Amino acid sequence: MAPAMPERPLLVFPVARRIEPEAGRPRPSSKPHFPERGRQVERLGPQLASFREEFQRYSASIQRTVDGLEPETVLVIEIAGSVKDFKQAVDSTEGLEWLGEWDAEVEADDDFYEVNDRGERRQVPVSGRLFISMVSEAGMRELLGLWDMWQRGQALPRRRTKWRDVFAQTRVIRRWGIQETLDETGMLERWRELVEPLDNDSIVACQIELFYRQRPERRRGNEDAIRRLTAELDGVPLGGFIDMAPINFHAVKVGLPAGRVRDLIGALDAGQVDVDAQLFNFQGVMYFRPTGQAIPSDGQATPEEVAFEAAEEVAPPVVAILDGVPSIQHAALRGRVQLDDAFDLARLYQTGERRHGSSMASLIIHGEQPGGGSALSRQIYHIPVLQPDEYARGFGHRREHVPDTAFLEDRIERAVRRMLEGDGDLEPQAPGVKIINLSIGDPDRPFIRSPSPLARLLDYLAWRYKVLFCVSAGNYTGPIDLGMTHVAFSLLPPAERHATVVRAISNQLSARRLLAPAEALNVITVGALHTDESGAYVPGLRADLIDQPNVFSPATRFGHGFRRSMKPEVFLPGGRQLYDTPLVAGHSYIPSLQFRAPGQRVAFDSDAPGELSHTVYTRGTSNAAALATRAAAVVHEALAELRTVDGRPLPADKASVVIKALLVHGARHDEGTAGLLRASLRTPANGRKFREITGRYLGYGALDIQRVLECTEQRGTLVACDDISENEIHEYRLPVPVELSASSLWRRLVVTLAWFSPMNFAHRNLREARLGVQPLGKWEEVPLRLGRVNADHNQVLRGTVQHEVLEANDLIAAIVDGDTLTLRVTCKADATARLDEQIPYALAITLEVSEGVAVPIYTRLREGIRQQVRVAA
Repeated sequence: MAPAMPERPLLVFPVARRIEPEAGRPRPSSKPHFPERGRQVERLGPQLASFREEFQRYSASIQRTVDGLEPETVLVIEIAGSVKDFKQAVDSTEGLEWLGEWDAEVEADDDFYEVNDRGERRQVPVSGRLFISMVSEAGMRELLGLWDMWQRGQALPRRRTKWRDVFAQTRVIRRWGIQETLDETGMLERWRELVEPLDNDSIVACQIELFYRQRPERRRGNEDAIRRLTAELDGVPLGGFIDMAPINFHAVKVGLPAGRVRDLIGALDAGQVDVDAQLFNFQGVMYFRPTGQAIPSDGQATPEEVAFEAAEEVAPPVVAILDGVPSIQHAALRGRVQLDDAFDLARLYQTGERRHGSSMASLIIHGEQPGGGSALSRQIYHIPVLQPDEYARGFGHRREHVPDTAFLEDRIERAVRRMLEGDGDLEPQAPGVKIINLSIGDPDRPFIRSPSPLARLLDYLAWRYKVLFCVSAGNYTGPIDLGMTHVAFSLLPPAERHATVVRAISNQLSARRLLAPAEALNVITVGALHTDESGAYVPGLRADLIDQPNVFSPATRFGHGFRRSMKPEVFLPGGRQLYDTPLVAGHSYIPSLQFRAPGQRVAFDSDAPGELSHTVYTRGTSNAAALATRAAAVVHEALAELRTVDGRPLPADKASVVIKALLVHGARHDEGTAGLLRASLRTPANGRKFREITGRYLGYGALDIQRVLECTEQRGTLVACDDISENEIHEYRLPVPVELSASSLWRRLVVTLAWFSPMNFAHRNLREARLGVQPLGKWEEVPLRLGRVNADHNQVLRGTVQHEVLEANDLIAAIVDGDTLTLRVTCKADATARLDEQIPYALAITLEVSEGVAVPIYTRLREGIRQQVRVAA
């Protein structure tokens, strides 16, 4: 599909002016209060004594069971506030190895609390840090020696002085234990479910993630220890270790006898926290996790035939899909998919099993059918990374997954490298790809605190190859308990029905966290809207819990993202998800998994041999991410036609970051949905932070791609892209139409800045580049006198997209011809001491007034930037 050039296309900013940095003024802020030295000695003395005793017991047991392994343990230090350069202090301390740090937030108490700039106590949680370090026996002696000196008031040795601040600010010091390795990951509960029906010799699979040691010999030593400890439990490795240095990922999948797992559960239930030096208590282990990413493809329906536009001459791909094997002979896909079966997975499929990959490809190529629009004019490059689950097949179910003998991280890294860089002597297979669809989520890895290895991998690949990933937020497949019978619910007025459902969903937020890798920072994460084009349908014993247009799907998952960043960024239609009505007087509604309307019509791999035009109706965030990928492809084609005022095209190497900016730029909050959230969830207690709450459910809003690609006389959009270095300032001047002078017209300004950032996976902030866009002055004081709406002003700064929506309808100051609104893009180092890389970014700005108002916004913007180009020349 090559979109026709609109009458009023996007406008391109002239090249930015470079501005010298200015010294900023520090803002007054709160800071934590710490207890006096004597109180800290009283608090931490017993903790350190306990830590030492546990280490000694562990050392003795490890020496009994694993010959030649140096006893080490993982030290966790929770501090209030921050300690600058603590990593350097750890690295310079003998016997300690830095493993990482995370942000932490704890409730205030009498020892640790926040005080404002006037010294007044604030009743808010205390922000802090969680430091993780590996400690040997030498490190234990060093740590205790430093503590002894500090508690006596002695000066600490050179290069150890940071420990003074650490001891003063520490809340808790302890060993990394069973709670982190098993409880936080949900592994204990999963094991309880799995082993209950099994005999003792049955094998239970799990994934073991190791703390990433910087020295290769340490990693090899941990591998040897895991092999020996697994064998000691009569377990077996299910494949080799994965060791991915760029993302600090070191792991293996093993199978353990159900009887041994049952013994562990019994010991923990009996209060035995130290389970000798077996695998479960080995200090090289960071997490035990469930294995695999799986996509069920079961459902009941009579497939329908639909006529798809035949492929003629198609261009090389700019879109890639990482999914299951598609049915490339299906009428929707024939001639349109370049299948690269890099892992030889197609042979594992039986008739009727090529479902998820087929449906994603058909949505990307054709959109919803019928009425989805013209087919894309380019092929889709498709590398399968999933395969059929033979175990589920044995029970009559269809499911695609990553087997226990492989890692999805490995397959994705190899697939992306193969397409964009080549592999060994193999040339790049699809070097023109700019957008990659990943509609796969790990149901066993909801985002809690630290990004998953798969999210880290996408962040790394996005930066390395400057490619945009469109990732699904994940589906919530559990029931919804409305607290009333179906009859009582049905009798409620529509507004109260919708509010009841929203409150029920709100009560499930902890279970509705994003699924890995949706928390990745460099990607666009996509949530699902409860809408489709399927029209009227026969409900049967199914209920539509929210029949209000443009609301989020009751099956979607929600943010926040890493460090409470905005996730998902955008929402697209994901099909109307209906729920089976309770057949008895219960309260819980179960998601209907039928392949019939309503939903989005997609290509279907039929059980009937030779049937190659069947379609069914599906729904979910996978579909929404596929439509976002399609929108990105449409934007790419439009950018190919875009020219600057002096006729130059946009730089091809910035296409992905420009697409990223424009996808978010086209997002808007639906007023009806925002009103539903206010009516359902707003209280006096949360009123001041309600924008952040709204962002959790709506992100930046629902995407309307046509508003991005086509301007009107009352709405004009300008784009810019460039590379920026640390401490540089790029200045753009937006022409302000003189017709707005001294008027009280409603006006809206939308500003979107997107970038790709290198990552530092050993730092709590992860992203190394922190970009921002702001006016010269305050929004309320610039010529248009604007105020923020929609998103929280702090939340928009935490990811790699800043999206600001500003509106006003009060009196504008006098404007003269040639006046501009000056916007500055800045770049600061974040998770690094020095930013050595140039950062690619894109900026999109839209100025609009109400349609029909006699203010020629587009014409004035176009004239203004032409004048800027003439002046610069």
